Amino acid sequence: MKYCDKCKVSVRGNREHCPLCNAVLHGEAEPSGFPRLPNEHKKHKLWISILALSSVSACIICLLLNFLFRKHGQWSLFVLGGVVCMWMTLGLALYKQRNIPKTMVWEVFLVGLLSVLWDYFTGWWGWSINYVLPIVSMGVMVVLVFLSRLFHVAAGSLIVYLLVDALMGVIQLVLLLTGCITVPLPSLLCVGVSTVMLAAMLIFRGRKVREELRRRLHL
Repeated sequence: MKYCDKCKVSVRGNREHCPLCNAVLHGEAEPSGFPRLPNEHKKHKLWISILALSSVSACIICLLLNFLFRKHGQWSLFVLGGVVCMWMTLGLALYKQRNIPKTMVWEVFLVGLLSVLWDYFTGWWGWSINYVLPIVSMGVMVVLVFLSRLFHVAAGSLIVYLLVDALMGVIQLVLLLTGCITVPLPSLLCVGVSTVMLAAMLIFRGRKVREELRRRLHL
């Protein structure tokens, strides 16, 4: 066991300096009495790498398609923006891991608000609701399902994930039905992705969600 000559105390573990006075410790180190916790980020490195490769591939494909069909405008830039937003959300969730759905809802709200204001003050071309909102919403939904699988979240949190997923799809559906959308494909994809994600979480984690609903609603 290491010893501090200044404080006259013994220190467990393999510290180099005294935790009280920061003086150099002397003596033989001994194993720490606390277990070493595994790094959760390293455990999920493979899944993150797969998602990164998929994101890069999607961006490259969209850029190539946009180059071939340039008459439809620079829509690939919105795809790139959606992917960047998705990775910002994922990075925040991985390192913060606190109230993830709330953070994502605020992020979609802020990105949507800024894009609508930008679109409005530049002459209103409609790109904010035709492209930005559905693409960002789809990115957030993918991250939500990815994180629910990655962290094995509790049933109570899963209910919040499901509500956020449903909210994303409902917003796009309302915009479609009210005629605000002039390019329906991205919004239709968003509604479809929302439905698929909801179905996936209900199928694979549905039992836990039902148990949590019974507990909360006293059914």
